[in-house]
Amino acid sequence: MNELEALAESQLNDPHYLQSVTHLGDTLPIVANREINTSTGMKLVSAGMRIDSSLYDRLLQHRLAPPLDQCLSAEDAVNGGGLVQMATQMMAEDKQLGLIQSVQYDGQSLTSVLKQVPLNPAIAFKLTVMRETNAALFKRSIYVALVSIYIGMKLHLEKIQLKELATAALLHDIGLLHVDPKLLDRDHKMSESERRHLYVHSVTGWMILKTYPEYRKKVLDAVLQHHEHLDGSGYPRGLKSSDIGQFAQIIAVAEIVASRNGSESDAHSWSRLETILKLNLRRYGRNLVPCLKIFYSEAAAAPPCSDIDKQNALKRMSRISSLFAAWEKARDACDDKIPACTFIDERMFNLKMEIIDAGFNPYSNDDELLGIEGDSQAFFEARMLLDETLWQLGNITREAQRRWPGITAENSAVDVNAVRAWMQEVDAVFKDIPL
Repeated sequence: MNELEALAESQLNDPHYLQSVTHLGDTLPIVANREINTSTGMKLVSAGMRIDSSLYDRLLQHRLAPPLDQCLSAEDAVNGGGLVQMATQMMAEDKQLGLIQSVQYDGQSLTSVLKQVPLNPAIAFKLTVMRETNAALFKRSIYVALVSIYIGMKLHLEKIQLKELATAALLHDIGLLHVDPKLLDRDHKMSESERRHLYVHSVTGWMILKTYPEYRKKVLDAVLQHHEHLDGSGYPRGLKSSDIGQFAQIIAVAEIVASRNGSESDAHSWSRLETILKLNLRRYGRNLVPCLKIFYSEAAAAPPCSDIDKQNALKRMSRISSLFAAWEKARDACDDKIPACTFIDERMFNLKMEIIDAGFNPYSNDDELLGIEGDSQAFFEARMLLDETLWQLGNITREAQRRWPGITAENSAVDVNAVRAWMQEVDAVFKDIPL
């Protein structure tokens, strides 16, 4: 068992999911459909017994066999009909999902494909826990599934492929049920150790699903790989290009669409989607991005440019230019044999090319931005591009820290110091210009 799988295994046996299940039993009838035993064969709970929070401490003290999900049944458990009902309601209430609601391919609709997802009783129970304890994650999983099916239809996938894609998309984040809930709070500032626990959730989901024969290799691979990127910047294994399955690539771009839903209060969230995609063509694939045009083709008109908007944009442009220039100096001080240096240099080159492809110069000066201030649409797009570029710069440092946790620690090596100093400069920019 490698380090990632060992960490995922520890997640499967941590107290967070057990606490969610037992406390849910206080309000939703949950019953043991078979004896719950320890791994040594000692009976803890009899078949037919109601599960609630009073059993938490007893169950926590033991490793259970078989896994808890295989022993429990919940009232009103998630099923195909319930998924269709929720998906239909979401498409009726959400403007962007409504744009794809009527799409059909080969005699199938989005919801008819979703209804075909095989739900092993243990997995149906797990989805029920998700629905009741983290409604936002449950809805987001359905959202990603619907967008994934839509993309699959645009790509003319066969019926069995659409079914497997829908299955992987619906279950892609099931491992998050075993993550400490505080790590899913946007306001929580994660430590590097906590970040590793969050990043391993795709391995945890893969380990959960591989137990059940209903979920074939393509589904398992998609769940494991849905945070991998074509340029190698993703996780958990840093795969590249053809090493990443088609389903995982589709789910990755569907997640970008889902992240826009409810992420901002302004009317321009979907315009930002276009900007994000422009800066991620090397990550997500040029063949998939055009499928998403329907979500931003009717975006709201750009707002007028205020003096504050202008000042903020100029500040961002100045910081971005300085970070690119600072990296060029840091790179010259690096030893090419140091993996972190090579990694950051490759990411910075890719980001520079993506910015240029999007129609902007990463070494822009004030005149370039001020020259378009009279065009509200162009200026608005430039501001969004600057925001996304800053986010990408921060992501490069976060990914480097994840891969090499000790890189920001004090070190006497000059070549490492140059990398660390640049990363600290990026962090300082984010403290000065919060996004």
